[in-house]
Amino acid sequence: MIAGLLVVFPVFITFYVIKFLFTMIGGILSPVVVKAIGVFGFSPNSKIDEFIIMSVAFVLTFVSLYFIGVVATNFLGKFIINFFEAILNNVPIIKNVYTSSKKLIEIISLPTTKSFKRVVIVEYPRVGMKAFAFVTGNLKTQDGSELSSIFVPTTPNPTSGFLIYLPEQDIEETDLSIEEGMKLIVSGGILVPNRMETNTDRHTKK
Repeated sequence: MIAGLLVVFPVFITFYVIKFLFTMIGGILSPVVVKAIGVFGFSPNSKIDEFIIMSVAFVLTFVSLYFIGVVATNFLGKFIINFFEAILNNVPIIKNVYTSSKKLIEIISLPTTKSFKRVVIVEYPRVGMKAFAFVTGNLKTQDGSELSSIFVPTTPNPTSGFLIYLPEQDIEETDLSIEEGMKLIVSGGILVPNRMETNTDRHTKK
């Protein structure tokens, strides 16, 4: 039973995610496609017609995103984007929503080697309770001491979590790769490495 579940569950999740994306993305341009084909006197009157429209809208959305990406990389595209960003950044509430969502997308789209530096263990949310986390950077305080910025992700959705700052001596290093750490978090601890060594273990051996 467990073996069957391990096979079926990932397939089910993948199918559900694809179905969700197809419905959401396809729905963006569906009204446009319906109006466009309406010019030729065609109107959807069956489930098959609706599916075809959704499929066309789905493809058009990705094609549009591709061309937007191409335009955004040239000089004129960057100028236009910067112009609209300047407008959005001057609108109080919209500014916060836009900058937050942009930073989230940038973090997600960055390679893991750039966004997360190493996998560590920290005492969180209280002393005696430990959590896996990722070091994302460093911060210097006014007195010259250095703190590490630690992102403690939630399970099974690592795109949300908590940001804490700790001195290096309060961080327990691991020899896990970023990929191994992400697998552990997303699986809720089901996918654990065969072995793991920490700096505490190395000091104990010495």
